[in-house]
Amino acid sequence: VTWRRVHGIYAKGKGRTNEVEAKAIVAETVKRLVEPAFKKSGWTIAIITLNGDQQALIENLLDAARREHPEIEPYFDQTLPEPVVVKSLETVQGDERDVIFLGVGYGPTDPGAGTMSMNFGPLNRDGGERRLNVAITRSRREMVVFTSFDPSMIDLNRTSARAVRDLKHFLEFADRGPRALGEAVH
Repeated sequence: VTWRRVHGIYAKGKGRTNEVEAKAIVAETVKRLVEPAFKKSGWTIAIITLNGDQQALIENLLDAARREHPEIEPYFDQTLPEPVVVKSLETVQGDERDVIFLGVGYGPTDPGAGTMSMNFGPLNRDGGERRLNVAITRSRREMVVFTSFDPSMIDLNRTSARAVRDLKHFLEFADRGPRALGEAVH
């Protein structure tokens, strides 16, 4: 599990997307699919987003990338046992791949902001912790989590949502490894 910090902003109310994060995920997907070592590995990829608007944006960007890089088209063939897919948190149940790119999407709404909303869509609702658990357990080999904020920006004093707390600890784990888990318990 690794964490990738990008310098995006969440367009709250203006499409509920994070374009910089979406482009980073698509770039990483294309990079992997054209990489000879990745091709040889036979590994599979899925992208998970926290909302449907971000899912649609990534699908549109991937469509453009597929036109630009026709050599990656076979990975999207729906007759494959595990084609590249883009799923939202609500629709990923049951899907599993070797590599998962998890795009949080939510985050600061202004560049360089020191604070952000503690609204993480489905994670704030009842059962959000179960949805997060499903998302973070879909990877067989590798998970890369993309955010536009540092884990320290999740202020647990401003939310009572268990899933948001779990997300903060998961991001700390992705950033610092197992020692972050011990620190979260204290």
